[in-house]
Amino acid sequence: GELEAVTGLDRYALSRHFRATYATSPHRFLVMRRLQRARRMIEAGEPLAEIAVAAGFSDQSHFNRHFKKAFGLTPGRWSSLVRSATRSVVAQP
Repeated sequence: GELEAVTGLDRYALSRHFRATYATSPHRFLVMRRLQRARRMIEAGEPLAEIAVAAGFSDQSHFNRHFKKAFGLTPGRWSSLVRSATRSVVAQP
């Protein structure tokens, strides 16, 4: 609403301009930013349920569905891979 008032454009025109500039929809852009934040939180070792809420998803299943669609892995699997990679780097002399 605020952008509509400031620009004088309706939400559909704003969405078209956004898509032309960023090659994706505003919603998809937002979801991907949330997922990037979630990946950083996973790498920091935070619990998945807390990550889902902190990253702006309504619940953990909603988070899992979007994460798997975007990256091809569940957040739990990603977490396991990150932990094993971290252990490998730490174990090397």
